[in-house]
Amino acid sequence: MSDATGMTTPVTRGEFAQFEVRLEQRLAQLVTKAEFDEKIAQLVTKAELDERIAPLATKVELERWGGALLARVLARIESGERRMIERMDSLEQRLLAELARHTKAISESLWAQIAVIDEKYADLPPRVTKLEAKVLPTRRR
Repeated sequence: MSDATGMTTPVTRGEFAQFEVRLEQRLAQLVTKAEFDEKIAQLVTKAELDERIAPLATKVELERWGGALLARVLARIESGERRMIERMDSLEQRLLAELARHTKAISESLWAQIAVIDEKYADLPPRVTKLEAKVLPTRRR
């Protein structure tokens, strides 16, 4: 068996020509030194980069700003909660007062209805006593 990739294997002119074409295509794709130097020159220098990013916020500044914003939001939420609790307490007091007025009105109405019934039968005990005296024999004491 012969080693096809070894350095001792002979190469035909056709194979060499194909290799040469592929090599030329690869070289054409590569950037020349002049083009490379030109692209490097277009790159931003460190000083320019530092100058460009100087106005941007740092992580510490963003965290400080976020913390301050969070504190303001939480303060507003707490303030809103306090106002809501005060409004609910006020509403509860008004509802309890209204309920007390309705309960008192119902109670007075019931007492008035009961009083009408009581008045009808207010003279009943004396009438029953007279009736019993006439109908039932008298008891001796």
